[in-house]
Amino acid sequence: MKIVAAFDSFKESMSAYEAGLAVQRATDHEVIIKPMADGGEGTLEAIKSFLKGDIHNLEVHGPFNKTKASLLIADKIAIIECAQACGLDLVAEDKRNGSKTTTRGIGDMVRYAYDHGAREFIITLGGSSTNDGGAGFLSSLGVEFYNKDGQFIPTGETLSSIEDIRVPQFKYMSFKGICDVNNPLLGKQGATMVFGAQKGVKDLELQEKAMTHYANKSAEVLHKDERNYPGAGAAGGLGFAIVAYLNGELVGGFDEVARLSHLEEAIKEADLVFTGEGSMDHQTLMGKTPQGVLELAKKYNKKVVGFAGKVEDKEALLEAGFYDIRCINHQEAPLHELLKKGASNLEQEVREYLKHYEI
Repeated sequence: MKIVAAFDSFKESMSAYEAGLAVQRATDHEVIIKPMADGGEGTLEAIKSFLKGDIHNLEVHGPFNKTKASLLIADKIAIIECAQACGLDLVAEDKRNGSKTTTRGIGDMVRYAYDHGAREFIITLGGSSTNDGGAGFLSSLGVEFYNKDGQFIPTGETLSSIEDIRVPQFKYMSFKGICDVNNPLLGKQGATMVFGAQKGVKDLELQEKAMTHYANKSAEVLHKDERNYPGAGAAGGLGFAIVAYLNGELVGGFDEVARLSHLEEAIKEADLVFTGEGSMDHQTLMGKTPQGVLELAKKYNKKVVGFAGKVEDKEALLEAGFYDIRCINHQEAPLHELLKKGASNLEQEVREYLKHYEI
């Protein structure tokens, strides 16, 4: 029997790859490990396990100060996690202010990768601390922003002072942003109004006005308006910068990771598919990794079993098409202890499941 193990990470417990290894340890059957992610935390970790390349470590501009970041270069492809340069976890909770943080470091990473041969740039858009519309990122790549005093690098709060923008040509480079949201740049469902508060933006209305001014100036200079592009509001408007200024595209995180890993081909040849993440409930059916795995498996009538540290709404998950849903935690224990035992508990649950599974 051939089993595909296509897990997302179990946050704070084990990576997607480690979950696959737990399945391997639990059985003598052939196990094909395909680590998955949806564009947020853990995406770089998942991709590096199957895309042959090298991890590069460098110093870049962080949200406020310099920070260390890692990226993957595989031939001409660079995989860049925006959170490495401007992640919310890089800023102490009492210091968070999305109107003052910058995406400049992501541009530093692109320039570094370009100098090392990359021409195709895949940027994950999850977990940012920023709300600068990607202007800091663009400045690092050579886009020039001017206010009344001359050239400057905008942050969220200074977008309103942009008077002119000069855009170079980006030849022989392609950009793709991967994310799991469809928010536009502006409005009630936009970057500021939906995500601004959690990033510490103090005055949402004022920030929205600044972002609107930026969108208007961009449309004027670029002769196109991408403010309503689905996902333009991702990572505080970084999605907007990618599609408007770099002629890039935004794609679903799971879809891109599945494409790069050739997941569909593996599922087609499998007898059984295992997937899961830290928690599975009705929200799993709103585009999360296990649902993505399920939809691919349905094309080939493959059985999919979900494993999670916490399971709710099991009936809804079974009705959606999962063959079975299994909770890996059966003992009463503090959460921090269960997280430490995640890999061994998954291994044990898979072993028990396969004892009773009829091929």
